Amino acid sequence: MLDAGVHAPAVGDLSDKGADVLLEALPDYPEPLAQAESELWLAARTPLDAARDLLAAARGDDERAPRRRLDAQQTLSLVAPDAEEALREVLDDRQLGGLARVWLAERALPGIPEPSQEMIFWLTVDTLAAQLDSAEEEEATTELRELVQGLTEQHSGFFESAWRVDHPATADVLEAMGRLHPDKKAAKEARKAAFKARSRQSD
Repeated sequence: MLDAGVHAPAVGDLSDKGADVLLEALPDYPEPLAQAESELWLAARTPLDAARDLLAAARGDDERAPRRRLDAQQTLSLVAPDAEEALREVLDDRQLGGLARVWLAERALPGIPEPSQEMIFWLTVDTLAAQLDSAEEEEATTELRELVQGLTEQHSGFFESAWRVDHPATADVLEAMGRLHPDKKAAKEARKAAFKARSRQSD
């Protein structure tokens, strides 16, 4: 593959690199190789150290940050429960508190504080931004369309709250929802919300 000029990362190349390098590289890996690379990276560290490094590397407001957080969340899903302390340390963090709650809940650990509405909406926008960034054409677009439709069906008045979310990708996500939503009325609401979000960001 290398002789043909195809980028072919060798699994294990990143095991001695920082979490920032791992999360930057994972989007370029096919899914099975990404998991294998993550497992080798984790094997070189204690669960607690690995979780702290991943969480620190997942922070940020740049365009690639939502995708980093998605890859961090997927890598953290492979981490042993011994990492619990690291996840509890970020429960109040605006960018990481949502994914920390998901990790703790998936392991049925006690004492998980209820997230605020603000955190729920922020995590929703962040997750959609990551999905949009990683979407390949048709199949992913279909999944995204179903996700967008499900979100608006579960939360009445979703768009009225979503445009207020203090996330760099809010307007872009709402515009994408306007394109993807199969219901014309909801799609129009999404586009209006995107306009409000853009106006808010420019103020």
